[in-house]
Amino acid sequence: MKLKVIVVIVITFLSFTSCSGQRNIGKSKTKVKKELSADSEQQYYYLFLEANRKKVLGDLNGALALYYQCLELNPDAAAAMAEISKLNEIMQNFEVAIKYAEQAIKIDSGNKWYKVNLAKLYLVIKDYNNAIKTYEQLYLINKTDLEIPYNLAALYNHVGNYKRAIELYNDIEKNSGVNENLSIAKQQLYGSIGNKTKAYNEIDNLILHYPNEPKFYGIRAEMYTNDNLFIKAKENYNKLFALDSTNALGMLSIIDFYRKKMDYDNAFKIIKKVIYHEGIEVNQKILIFVSFLNIQSEFNIYNQQIKEHLLLLKEAYPDVQDVYTVHADFLIKSNLFDEAQTEIEYILDNFTGNIVIWEQLLSIYSYKSNFDQLYVKSIIAIDSFPQHALFYFFNGVSATQINKPGEAITILNKGLEWVKNSPDLEVDFYTNLAEAYYSKKEYMQSDYFFEMVLKKEPDNLYVINNYSYYLSLREEKLEYAETLSKKSIIAEPNNSTYLDTYAWILFKLERYQDALLYIKTAFEHGGAESDVIVEHYGDILFMIGNKEAAVELWKLSNEMGNTNEKLIKKIETKSIF
Repeated sequence: MKLKVIVVIVITFLSFTSCSGQRNIGKSKTKVKKELSADSEQQYYYLFLEANRKKVLGDLNGALALYYQCLELNPDAAAAMAEISKLNEIMQNFEVAIKYAEQAIKIDSGNKWYKVNLAKLYLVIKDYNNAIKTYEQLYLINKTDLEIPYNLAALYNHVGNYKRAIELYNDIEKNSGVNENLSIAKQQLYGSIGNKTKAYNEIDNLILHYPNEPKFYGIRAEMYTNDNLFIKAKENYNKLFALDSTNALGMLSIIDFYRKKMDYDNAFKIIKKVIYHEGIEVNQKILIFVSFLNIQSEFNIYNQQIKEHLLLLKEAYPDVQDVYTVHADFLIKSNLFDEAQTEIEYILDNFTGNIVIWEQLLSIYSYKSNFDQLYVKSIIAIDSFPQHALFYFFNGVSATQINKPGEAITILNKGLEWVKNSPDLEVDFYTNLAEAYYSKKEYMQSDYFFEMVLKKEPDNLYVINNYSYYLSLREEKLEYAETLSKKSIIAEPNNSTYLDTYAWILFKLERYQDALLYIKTAFEHGGAESDVIVEHYGDILFMIGNKEAAVELWKLSNEMGNTNEKLIKKIETKSIF
């Protein structure tokens, strides 16, 4: 059922009509000081009415000035103070608004509306203690106005004083009789304080008064379900459906009952009925599948059933975008990226794309290393959402990968301006700017951005490895490169890529025996699958005098697909130049 209780609100209180405000002003006129001369009194009322006129016309500053003039004529004019408070509230000058509201009450302590307005102001600044005190004062002198205890109970509920909130709801019930909203509010509050007996009593009382209302049986069924009392829960669901065999809320609720009871055959039978139930909104149907996607154990075990019922939902709602979206989410979570890509491309071709949809598509292109498509589609995404930094990032990455480093630098620098409160994304931008500048052989700028990353993330192993390797290729700052690279193999001693980088830096430092030790370790941990690592192994062997083995490894690297000119020359000359 998942019923929302109207009374338990996030401190949203009832507003009062303009008529109430007009009555308010009329009463306050009697509070004008008797000592005023006839002329001053006449002038006061003229200014007050003129201020009201300006307020109605929207000239708030003009109205405020006239109300202040009213106070100059009569410093005890509570009505003028109240109006000054209201205007300052509109202008969000809450401290001033509260000051004048409090002054108005000091002069006219019996005015209900002044206190209500003050309580609302306290709520705006989240001063719940003073708001409660003000409402309690109101309640003492206004026992028949049920609006006051409703709001006061909501306040107590908000601050966690559930006992007092229940007391107030009980007071309301004595005056107004059994009421659905009251009983459900109390049931939830009793649940909050752990008094299950009284929580059940509230719903039992509702059923006693309204025995033919299905939703109350549904609420009680949910309570029994939460307490793992499945037999009693099923009895109440049976009563609910006996009264209304196609009750929409009941059908949605009993799905959760069957899931908790681990009876998924019946759960999916109900889900199928829900899909074709005309009285249930499509968004509620979608939420069923969203919940399955969010519970990993259910998703893994009942993946096929979820897929089958999602396809039924698509057939039933071929024109609803969110149906395709949740299906795409299912495909992504199932690692069916080709199918997910097709689904998302269909969404973008036939519906209105949003940021999340674009992020999903571009992420799939990136995951599949489809950089041509990533480049083209990320440009469209940027045009649609020019302030979304991630799309600039995808475009920059793809531009670098398709050998457009200049474009990558431009777009990444532009996108960096839109990175807000996302340190991880900022680091990703710096990393890819470093890579793009390196591709353009602008090494000073490349090193600058690598250092920016390491300043923020000193243990970023990807950057440590690439940066130190690039330094070794350029034969620059080799001692620093060795220090950096060593951090990566300490962190991941069996990572063949990191071991190869460290071995290659040692090679450049002419520490060939040390290099041999680490290249062997790299080879033993998967490096034999890399033509680059095989070539490096050959180079190191050559430098320690094992030329025949070196040539054999160079040939093997070439057979694995390594066709760089230097390797070919080494094979032909059986030497390193």
